[in-house]
Amino acid sequence: MIVHQVYAEICDDTVQNIMVCDNYEMANYISRVTYGDQAFAVDCLQYPCSIGDKYHSGRFWHIDEEGNETEVVYVPTAAEEVQILRGETDDLTLAMAAMIGGV
Repeated sequence: MIVHQVYAEICDDTVQNIMVCDNYEMANYISRVTYGDQAFAVDCLQYPCSIGDKYHSGRFWHIDEEGNETEVVYVPTAAEEVQILRGETDDLTLAMAAMIGGV
C-alpha cells in the first residue's frame, strides 16, 4: 500500500523540485502552473533522484561534477524484493536438487 505519492517536477529535462501530491493529474497541473506549459510530473517514489538531476529517455540521471550522467537505479518495493528472493530461492533449490541427483 502506498501512503504518499511522490513526483518529480520536470522542466527542460531537469528535476526542478520533488513533491508529495494526492495524484498524478494534480502533480502535473502544479508542475505546469509553476514552471510553464512544457513542464510535467513524473512518479519518482522508487527512484532516489534529486533536484538538479536530469530526466530524459524515460529515466532519471545523476550528473557528476564533470557533467557525466549516471542512471538513477530503480529501488524495488518490499513486495517486489520478496518476489525476487523467492525466484532466486526456487532457482537455488532446483540447482541443489540437480547436483545431488534429485531432478
